[in-house]
Amino acid sequence: MKVTMKSTGPCRQTIKIEVPAETVAAERAELLTYYTKGVSLPGFRKGHAPKALVEKKFAKDMAADLKDRVVPKFYHEAIAQEKVKVVAVVDVSEPELADGKPLKFEVTVDVPPEFKLPKYDGISIKAESTEVTEKQIDETVESILRQHATYEDITGRAAKEKDMVQVSYESTIGGQPLEEKVPQARGLGRGNGYWITCDDESFLPGMGKALIGAKIGGKKDVTVKFPEGFIVKELAGMKAEFKVEVTGMRETKLPELNEEFLKKLHIESEAELRKNIREHMEEAAKNKEKGRQQDEICEFLLKKTKLDVPESAVKEQTRNLTYELARQRMMRGMSQEQIKAQSEDMFKEAQEKAEEQVKLRYIVMAVADAENIKVDDQEVSDEVVRMAVSQRQDAAEYRKKLEKEDQLESVRDQIRFGKTIEFLLENAKIK
Repeated sequence: MKVTMKSTGPCRQTIKIEVPAETVAAERAELLTYYTKGVSLPGFRKGHAPKALVEKKFAKDMAADLKDRVVPKFYHEAIAQEKVKVVAVVDVSEPELADGKPLKFEVTVDVPPEFKLPKYDGISIKAESTEVTEKQIDETVESILRQHATYEDITGRAAKEKDMVQVSYESTIGGQPLEEKVPQARGLGRGNGYWITCDDESFLPGMGKALIGAKIGGKKDVTVKFPEGFIVKELAGMKAEFKVEVTGMRETKLPELNEEFLKKLHIESEAELRKNIREHMEEAAKNKEKGRQQDEICEFLLKKTKLDVPESAVKEQTRNLTYELARQRMMRGMSQEQIKAQSEDMFKEAQEKAEEQVKLRYIVMAVADAENIKVDDQEVSDEVVRMAVSQRQDAAEYRKKLEKEDQLESVRDQIRFGKTIEFLLENAKIK
């Protein structure tokens, strides 16, 4: 068998395969024997018809079956012979198949990138503080109290900070109704009977603070500037005018931080509560800082490594990320119609992230190879159990599902990726 390789693009090879005529003839003869044993022709018992008659009768079927048989077989032999690692098969040419002639066909495949790793030992990282302040603890205590707050209807005074105000509103952008200007923001342009807390946490940026001082029955014009990163991307950076009418008001009543309240939390004292909060916040701060340092390592690797990546791998990751972005929006309460309206932007966002993620995966796995970082079967089993528990599924059934979908190696790769990032962090120079 003659095999030639030709680069036809970044991470793409076209494999030309030529199988000798005698090898094809042997495959044809074997296929004819199979047909002869399995078919019946008039006047002959099953399996006893002359091969010449069988070949004439089933010529078209045999030609199609022969292609289906020999193309995959010799393709796999060719990539084994040439030691080609295939990411994906992009195209297969129509094979040239004729009696007494060699079989010729071409297969275009995406292959892993070849690149040089940067010096990754001792990556310089600047540490950031994980200190937890008393002010942060005070704010968390107040947040806990607010989770158990009660609300009393009030009249006869203006709204204060932290009060809840019920409003009806309509909005415009440049004189045009908000929902006409930005159809993707359906549901945000007008509201009736909405409760807004007079603080910075309002779902309409700045609206809560602007309502401090308002009274029931009062009307107010409020300018809202939507920040970058707003949930409806099309509104980011825009200013909208809201005409607001206050229809109700409630005062927030916080419970006292006393023995009775602490018992509800199964806490003995305020000192124990604050100690638990501090420990939890310190752990969260350390995890956040570790994640930031890991991100810094990833940014270093991407910046210092020059490589192309297979187009097919980027397309697959783009599909996965687009689906994930749609799922996240659905979880936030967006309708199918709103998600559909944002599909083009979601695809662009996914496409930008996908190439970076694919590059990073190849770089990190190359480090794993260089450092001989491995994942044993027990680690995979433990991770499968953890995944099953997090999704509230039976571990044995969940593993069967992963095996059926051929996803166990993907789990192994994820663990190996994580272990390699940990290795790089352990060996980094943290200042």
